[in-house]
Amino acid sequence: MCMRVKLGHHYYYVVTPEDLASGKFRGKNVVIEGEIEDKPLIEFLPMELPSWRTTFKIHGIRIDFAGSPCLGKGDRVKVYGRFLGDAIIATAIETDKALFTTEE
Repeated sequence: MCMRVKLGHHYYYVVTPEDLASGKFRGKNVVIEGEIEDKPLIEFLPMELPSWRTTFKIHGIRIDFAGSPCLGKGDRVKVYGRFLGDAIIATAIETDKALFTTEE
């Protein structure tokens, strides 16, 4: 099995894109490192409780994050979150300069 790291109150499996493609990490907390492929899409969601959603891809895998981190195309990031099979719902994004987290 892969190595695990702890962030906050949760443990995350350190994985590669090949590990995710195998399907054995579906529904698990994972951490993956890579470069942002395109410009991140940052959306404002004006509902009862206004919020932001950021979407981008690493290694062809969609990353969804509840918030508006300061990220751009080509940035190297480490993403912590739950793998759903086609996307990762991120709970934290780590860069060289900052750690962006969501409320759990």
